[in-house]
Amino acid sequence: MRRPGWDARRRNRNIGTAKSGHGQNNQMQIAEGHKGGQYPFFYEDLENPVVLSRTIGDREVTFLVEPVQPGFLHACTPDHIAQVLRLLPSNHTKCIDFVVLRQPKRKEYLLESVWGRMCYWVEIHQYSGVAIYLEAQPINEIKRWRKSLLPDDVRELERLAQDGHQVIVERRHYAVYTNLESVRATQLYRTLPHEVGHYVDYLHFEEGGEEELFWSKPSKDKEAFAHRYATEFWEREKAAGKIPFERTLNEEALTAEGLAPFWFTSPSTQIQGIDFNL
Repeated sequence: MRRPGWDARRRNRNIGTAKSGHGQNNQMQIAEGHKGGQYPFFYEDLENPVVLSRTIGDREVTFLVEPVQPGFLHACTPDHIAQVLRLLPSNHTKCIDFVVLRQPKRKEYLLESVWGRMCYWVEIHQYSGVAIYLEAQPINEIKRWRKSLLPDDVRELERLAQDGHQVIVERRHYAVYTNLESVRATQLYRTLPHEVGHYVDYLHFEEGGEEELFWSKPSKDKEAFAHRYATEFWEREKAAGKIPFERTLNEEALTAEGLAPFWFTSPSTQIQGIDFNL
């Protein structure tokens, strides 16, 4: 017999927590298949992108450049991206149809912040094909990483320091201070070849008639291949004196193509520090 005033719910310490399902229906999530199914994936939904092209090897690659929101910018211009792509073997870039400079939504940035992504097939308005994304970033930001890092995260933190980001050890976190040049270095000389490396990895399997094996390949192994590809690119082209190269902006040329120069210049608005729970 239960004593007066006894409440069985008090015996369950999981009540009100994620273990009991609390909050699982109202937590922040990135919507997929939104806008009536017009865009199966959130990153295919671009608002008013400017379309232009650059010659890479013997083919034209389309660039889709989305306007930036206050506090964000595109650290790399289409010309700088094209310059790096031309340094890569033509048989590694021959299947790249698009380069997308995308402005993430605020919630997307908070929940799934990325420097870039490789998309083996996308459909954006009337365009479809293989695409490399580089996402607009806030500049002069502080990203805080917990000190309880996995080995892969430690290596990524080391790579960020090599890119020019300032890494400060705090009591409970690693604080990563970004600036325009460090973000550009990360995206242009590491993220861009890294994403190409993912497609080169895929091509090895496709050309051998083993495409299904690529999709079953552990993501850790895919990342290791892409990191190795980007590192080899950096070491080879730096030794040749071709990278890094100066960041120059031809505002007149940008304007002529429908691009706003301020999309690529340092914003006056500073974003607050963000904690990354890795």
